[in-house]
Amino acid sequence: MSRHFTPRGAMLWLLLFFATPLLAAPKVDPQTFVEQAVAARVADIQAAQLALRQSQSADVKTFAQQVIDHHPRENADLQAFARSRTVEVPADEDLLAQAEAELRELAGDNFDALYADWQMRRYENSLALYTDAAEQGDEELQAFARAKLPVLKHHLQMARMLTRAHPLS
Repeated sequence: MSRHFTPRGAMLWLLLFFATPLLAAPKVDPQTFVEQAVAARVADIQAAQLALRQSQSADVKTFAQQVIDHHPRENADLQAFARSRTVEVPADEDLLAQAEAELRELAGDNFDALYADWQMRRYENSLALYTDAAEQGDEELQAFARAKLPVLKHHLQMARMLTRAHPLS
């Protein structure tokens, strides 16, 4: 068996050499992450404020109040992360308009069940966003996202408990 390089073999090695950094490049862009995370937080707070006004259930109101109490701290952390990365944060007016459009899903006679289901889906999406960032972001984004995963998992667990207490009919 002879060991010599052929042009084809050399091309393969060059391709592997130059493609490796591309394959290892982060797949989650910090700008996109911040935009999606901030939009989710604004919508969650708006929905929680609506729940405090419209819900008839103590557990839904308790969950909503926890969202309102907790999310401003999370928003501050997200804003600080964005500033440290010189990432632009979407304007509040745009986010509020987007949140209002999403909250139309909560219109109906069965508010508590709609809210619980909506929050569960939102936290599933947020957990997926943060998990992707923790696995596929750059080093700073991974660290930021990993630090937030336990709280998101806890909130998702609470939202799932709400959906069991207030199932959609």
